[in-house]
Amino acid sequence: MDWSVLWQYRAELAEGLGITLAISAAAILGATVLGVGIGCLAASPSYLLQRLTGSYTALLRNLPLLVKLFFLYFVVNLGPFTAAFAALVLHQSAPIADVTASGIRSVAAGQFDAGLALGLTRLRIFWLVILPQTFRVILPPMTTQYVAIVKNSAVVALIGVTDLTFQTQEINVQTFRGFEAATAATLLYALATALVIWTMARLQRGRVR
Repeated sequence: MDWSVLWQYRAELAEGLGITLAISAAAILGATVLGVGIGCLAASPSYLLQRLTGSYTALLRNLPLLVKLFFLYFVVNLGPFTAAFAALVLHQSAPIADVTASGIRSVAAGQFDAGLALGLTRLRIFWLVILPQTFRVILPPMTTQYVAIVKNSAVVALIGVTDLTFQTQEINVQTFRGFEAATAATLLYALATALVIWTMARLQRGRVR
């Protein structure tokens, strides 16, 4: 074992971690916006919207992330970072949409009727009554989806994005110290996912209060 190689390549590891965190954060934001929007449409009483959103989530759920990534990079010809971001957003927006729709449906229908009785419009009821309760319900399963984005981001190294996985492979190629490099990457990915879990736990406690 030669752990000094990690100190020697600390700049590369830090750069890779920074890119992983940046792509993950952007993908979390994008997947949340898209997934929550589609989930809201899926929970509507419109049969057409339910069918369309159901087809969207079914299609994306049944396509591997790697297929999406390669399609966007090699076929659509997006740049590496753009393809990585779009693939992660599309891949994770489907389960986030399902989580959101389930959360909306879990709110008692009587609360909607009570809002109408108070003279609120349907839009105001949705924004002021339904959605706040929905977010409280879906925060725990959303944590799982966000952690999945961080873990799945490792595949972007396959299209040349110099993330943490890419830098780990480069260290292995240059030094033949794959075990040390992989150990460092494992700990750094664990640190990144722990940060996501800690942030969501604090947010959940704030929502509960």
